[in-house]
Amino acid sequence: MKVSTILRLPRTVRSAGRLREILMVLIKHGFGELVDQLGLQAWLTAASRLLPRADRSERETQTLETRIRRTFEDLGPTFVKLGQVLATRPDLIPMSLVLELRKLQDRVPPFPFEQVQAVVAEELGRPIEAVFAEFDPQPIAAASIGQVHRARLETGEEVVVKVQRPELGRVIDRDLEILRALAGLIHEKIPEARQFNLPGIAQEFSGALRLEADYTNERANQERFIRLWADDDRVSAPRPYPELSTARVLTMEFIRGVKVTDLEGLASVGADVRDIARLGSHIALRGIFDHGFFHADPHPGNFFVLPGGRITLIDFGMMGVIDRERLDELLSFLVALLVNDPDMMVRLFLELDLIDESIDLRSLKREIKQLIDRYYNVPVGDIDLGRFINQVFEVVVKHDVRMPADLLLVGKALTTIEGIAQEIDPTFDPVTEMRPYLLKTYVLRVLDPAHHAKELSKDVVDLTTLVRKLPGEIRTLLKKVRKGELRVVTATEDLTVILERHDRRVNRTLVTVFSTTAMLTGTAFALAGLEGAAIAAYGLGTLWFLWAWLGILRTGGV
Repeated sequence: MKVSTILRLPRTVRSAGRLREILMVLIKHGFGELVDQLGLQAWLTAASRLLPRADRSERETQTLETRIRRTFEDLGPTFVKLGQVLATRPDLIPMSLVLELRKLQDRVPPFPFEQVQAVVAEELGRPIEAVFAEFDPQPIAAASIGQVHRARLETGEEVVVKVQRPELGRVIDRDLEILRALAGLIHEKIPEARQFNLPGIAQEFSGALRLEADYTNERANQERFIRLWADDDRVSAPRPYPELSTARVLTMEFIRGVKVTDLEGLASVGADVRDIARLGSHIALRGIFDHGFFHADPHPGNFFVLPGGRITLIDFGMMGVIDRERLDELLSFLVALLVNDPDMMVRLFLELDLIDESIDLRSLKREIKQLIDRYYNVPVGDIDLGRFINQVFEVVVKHDVRMPADLLLVGKALTTIEGIAQEIDPTFDPVTEMRPYLLKTYVLRVLDPAHHAKELSKDVVDLTTLVRKLPGEIRTLLKKVRKGELRVVTATEDLTVILERHDRRVNRTLVTVFSTTAMLTGTAFALAGLEGAAIAAYGLGTLWFLWAWLGILRTGGV
């Protein structure tokens, strides 16, 4: 490693004491060798260097994954958040570590009420007693970003107020600076770690954490969720009060509900656990596939059930956003799983440029098929969907398939919701719930004229651009030929003949696309049990297929 990197470290870190604390936690949990490799012993005090390394029995009885999780927990809020982000990225870290990091709990002691008063007064421009008729000094929840208090407005409305921790911005900046410095140091000092691009991960995490620490962003997410679900009276979110909210204070209506996993509480509000499990699955599926906007942190503490079985979601700091194109890719991926078609999945990977030709495609298909076959004859109710999707991710990542981060976030959201549903109703069958919804959505997308028109318009734009630029490109080539900068060694046919042949190929390509689309649609109809529609789609596809081949036979070539 360059000496200059260590020399720069003190100037990039605001608090040597915090760095020393981080190094001591690493040593405590058995990562002293990492501290040695990075050459950071000089940052330790003489007394801390004499501290015993991790107890051997502790290292022998705890897995590496457990020790990493406990390290994140001891390092505090910033690193707990980092662990939670990494828990959504099985493309970066082993699945065993992903599952362990999902156990991280964002629970920290509350801060004093005097500091709550100071933050509220600073943000709202008035003391607490001038804004709220009542304000409970005891928080009902405390986390790394802030804590929540019950209150009552002068108008009598019950609200909850999220108040950010004092000096949070300074603490985050200090920890992120240290984190980026350590990531760069590991990247330079340990060659084996370079494949993970730790500096890139640290930079991406910095932006995500700062966004989550901004309550203005959370309020915008909350308002968007309310608009998207306005047509479904079974789903809601607390209404925020913009005039009493800032980047560090968020005021919203108080929701009287019970935690989704509180079985006694569910019974007390007259909620049927089966209906709640199905509604939770509906929220996940519709949020992802209809809205492209879904709760990315759906743990039980963020779901509350109201009388009558209505579900209210809270905490919108971490939301997933997925565009229409990515949704189509996700649909194809999940449908390939549901219909046991590894070839379809691998074709999708190739089309999306997630894999290259150096990958052993045959081995990848074989392992995917073996995994699907292992579950295919198992009764649907016995399938652990979360474990199944995690195993699929393990297989594809093992073969260097570069799964997009947003797809992995969707996978985490689906498996977490499924886990909650099965916790409250062990008989709940998520595959049975998902299969008809996904197949129906897939069929509708295949048949959507607007979708195909959009794709065709993109192709037309590309073709128009090519035609417009072609004369200039030809002139440039001819100039190079005249100057001797380009040697043309291939004899070409008459341009008119070439263009006619090109037109025929384009027409036949379109017919082939229509034929393939019709065949896929027929297959989807058949899987959905719509036999009449399937026969019609197959017939149309066959006609287009025959038309394309008659053209080829008539002209003697493609």
